[in-house]
Amino acid sequence: MSRPDVDTLDLPPDPSASCEPLAVYYDAEFTDLTSDSDLLSIGFVAADSSAELYIEIADANFAIASHFVRTEVMPLFGQHNPVVLTRYKAAERIAEWLDGLREGDRQRQIIMVSDSQWDWMHFLELFPASNPDEPSWAAQFDLVGRMVHQMLECGRHQAAFDQELEAYFWQHKPRHHALVDARGLKAAWERSRWPGL
Repeated sequence: MSRPDVDTLDLPPDPSASCEPLAVYYDAEFTDLTSDSDLLSIGFVAADSSAELYIEIADANFAIASHFVRTEVMPLFGQHNPVVLTRYKAAERIAEWLDGLREGDRQRQIIMVSDSQWDWMHFLELFPASNPDEPSWAAQFDLVGRMVHQMLECGRHQAAFDQELEAYFWQHKPRHHALVDARGLKAAWERSRWPGL
């Protein structure tokens, strides 16, 4: 597994989509920052509603977790009412949840917003293609991955956004919990009053 190139992530919304795209903020926690790291948990927060989903991966390889993950991330597991599922079942649940946000409009594009390429990589790995010629699940499901720092005009507004994010985490602990971090992304974006996605 190689770290994805950001240029393949920050794609523009499809102008042919049937209506305004949906935005979903998300965050993933994983064993370490290496090419063979394993997803441990993932949290999603819809931009235009109170819909949330938080999953902890039951069959993750916890044994390979870094010291930081063991001390700062894993002790937070079990908080915020997680759904605990195997990777296979997690993928099914996520697809079902995202589809529900569309409210029946299967043509409506979803923009997945995170602050890390690693989050996007681990998210996509839940949905492997069955053969090399098959379009990726993200393409089939009409998902676009975007990074916050590129949405902020390549750093022009990054300092203001980071300030709002730190303010959120000061009030809402614990940081490094996938759902809390996803909520923080949403809150910082809204408090910064940047234009829509």
